[in-house]
Amino acid sequence: MMKRLAQAWGFASILLLPDYIDLTSQAGDARMRVPSPLTKVALAHLADMLIVGLVFALLTALLRRLKRWPAIRWVLVALLPPMLFVRNLNVMPTDIPNAAVIALNMAWIAIVVLLVWRFKALAIKMRKAGSAILTGFAVFAMVMTAQIVRSALWRPGPQAFAHPIVQAPATRPRLVWVLFDELGYKQTFEARDPSLNLPNFDRLRSESTIYTDVTPIAYRTTRAVPTLMLGRAVTDVEYTNSNKYLVQIENNHWEQFNAEQSLIGLAKQHGVTTSIIGWYIAYCGVFEQVATECYWSNDDAQDRGPTMLDASFLQNVWFPLRIMVEQFIWPSRAWADDAAWNERGHIASVQDVSRHALATLATSQADIIFLHIPAPHPPGFWDRRTQTFAIGGSYADGLDYSDRLLGQMLAELAKQPRWASTTLVVHGDHSWRTAMWRPLPGWSAEDERISHGGEWDPRPVVMIHSPGQQDAKTVSAPTSLMYVHDFVARWIGSVAGD
Repeated sequence: MMKRLAQAWGFASILLLPDYIDLTSQAGDARMRVPSPLTKVALAHLADMLIVGLVFALLTALLRRLKRWPAIRWVLVALLPPMLFVRNLNVMPTDIPNAAVIALNMAWIAIVVLLVWRFKALAIKMRKAGSAILTGFAVFAMVMTAQIVRSALWRPGPQAFAHPIVQAPATRPRLVWVLFDELGYKQTFEARDPSLNLPNFDRLRSESTIYTDVTPIAYRTTRAVPTLMLGRAVTDVEYTNSNKYLVQIENNHWEQFNAEQSLIGLAKQHGVTTSIIGWYIAYCGVFEQVATECYWSNDDAQDRGPTMLDASFLQNVWFPLRIMVEQFIWPSRAWADDAAWNERGHIASVQDVSRHALATLATSQADIIFLHIPAPHPPGFWDRRTQTFAIGGSYADGLDYSDRLLGQMLAELAKQPRWASTTLVVHGDHSWRTAMWRPLPGWSAEDERISHGGEWDPRPVVMIHSPGQQDAKTVSAPTSLMYVHDFVARWIGSVAGD
């Protein structure tokens, strides 16, 4: 009995590994970029492991009672390893082509059939070895269970804080620094789809300096943002379960992110107040000692479960199991349901961060306001035809929303007494990563059309509006996105009188 329970537990841990892996070991980095405890999510994963383990144990117990159990056992030997293999493809260290997956699975089934047909004694030895391996998976299950429990006990850093700021005179320089995540130059300006109208981006371009050949500094936000803040090339990051933000500098050594040496730390050293509204990166924990005001949020479904912080416990138990079953019997339905779930979470992120960004522009007295907006970053969250948040949107829809939000920002800034003294920086951290999104749920027919089959252009948008600027300027020379860091550093120095 104990052996069979151990086998069931081990089977459940392997079958469900793609669901909970982001809560374990170093992979937990992604899931811990949230401002709320993961207790509900972790317990849901444990419940799924219990449910799958019990179903497997009961089902095999019933099958053992059947007269045809010897034959059924060989069917299970042939089918279970391929099923576990296919289920865990997205946690493999490298992508495996579909043709190779099919070939490997067919080869395994053929080997089992051949051994049973012609080499029965060898087949029995293989079956016994497989049974022992499955039992041994219980050790793996124990380790994974312990790590999930650890995640359930994890507590995040602060989500928000604010220190008093004395109101500054209207003539004091101000910097509003807006990062639109995944804002690509080509789709926004150079080769905009004819169906898309972006009046606010066009208006800002007519009153700003635009850089048309910007070289990105990283492919991912997690590298680009710390690189911009530090002015040093960050090639990898890890946010630990002890809420430490570790960065790897230029593929060399690891160190804890030093907020004092960042642009926010530089501002504090020069008496320049800062307000941060951010997404995905744990801004308030990272910059707690140097920023004046901070709020960050992340409602996206970050783990591959999929689960979500704002979903109920029962939803987080049921939905991953439903997706798993659909992946085997109705893959297209699983694809659509997974996309809708991810988009639902991203809608919540965009709504929350946008609301706080506009409120900060309206009320904050900070000298620097840094806004990290999770748009037009996929997955889809907006329908430009109805002007409403909706699942099923495209990157073009995300650009439409970004333009709409930019218009609201410009309108709010124009009301501020310090607008005439305000420098406005608007840029992307990287461009639209078509190669990354195209194979994932949520890629739409419109995405395929406007990207011309997934063509990638690496250039992010960079626009800088100087106080009182009313004419358009263009810099066509190759420019690294690191220029934004240098520009902000110079701005801080000029305000401080250096």
